[in-house]
Amino acid sequence: MAEDYKVFVHMDVLGILPKSGARRESVLQFLATLGSFAHLGGDYQEKDPETGRPVEVSLVAGYALTWWVDAPVREVKLVQIRPAD
Repeated sequence: MAEDYKVFVHMDVLGILPKSGARRESVLQFLATLGSFAHLGGDYQEKDPETGRPVEVSLVAGYALTWWVDAPVREVKLVQIRPAD
């Protein structure tokens, strides 16, 4: 079986989350396990307006988490957290 992807999160991205509580814990738990199922993709895809790269979007606890898989180095990069529409 293939090794899980490593998940990278820039600390500034987490600033939108509450300091504590169930919603924060749900997002952090999702991020802690994302590396094991990132190959399946998110809930939907968007195109990054700056790079044109397709990115995955996962809906978690009222937030839209935007991330992409850097497969050659087996990493997942979380690039944005925003309130879900």
